[in-house]
Amino acid sequence: MSVQLEPTGSLAPAKQRRFFSRLIKERKMALVGLVIMGTLVLLGTVGPDMIDMDTPAGMWTERMWMEPVTENPAVGATEVWEFYNTTGDAHPMHVHEVVFEVVNREGLVPDSLAEGLVVLDGVITLPEPSETGFKDTVIAYPGQVTRVRAQFKVPGQYVWHCHIVEHEDNEMMRPFRIGPVQLGQPPEPPPM
Repeated sequence: MSVQLEPTGSLAPAKQRRFFSRLIKERKMALVGLVIMGTLVLLGTVGPDMIDMDTPAGMWTERMWMEPVTENPAVGATEVWEFYNTTGDAHPMHVHEVVFEVVNREGLVPDSLAEGLVVLDGVITLPEPSETGFKDTVIAYPGQVTRVRAQFKVPGQYVWHCHIVEHEDNEMMRPFRIGPVQLGQPPEPPPM
């Protein structure tokens, strides 16, 4: 889905408005807490995703570190990434090799999460004053979707993850690729 977003007014000086004025794509990522011999927090996607196009829209799906890349922006693309936090904790989400602007946050309908769905409640809040300008980490609050807008300039394979060390060491980290597969990177999975 492609959308045209306007810059966030006073939050985006003229230089940033030019940076983010292109047509952009949305990607939906999930922060998922599962109870498997204790609580395990994983990253994932909100369907459909590049691994399983049959995943219903709005259904969150956990993804392990070793699964294929699900986020693959083109070199030079500007995208809005949406972090859907379905857990009970705040997570500092860090995206390597890019800087981004925090766009806004929106609440999730709690009853929908028990069914594995993410439904937005329509209550949108603007970034906090400390979140203006370019960032590489943003707090994804529980029960909310946090939206960030980034431009992907440098081709290669990188990671996005929770910056809590215990989380990033235990599957709360996912690869993403800017542009096509390059020498030394894992190949694309065969089509299903």
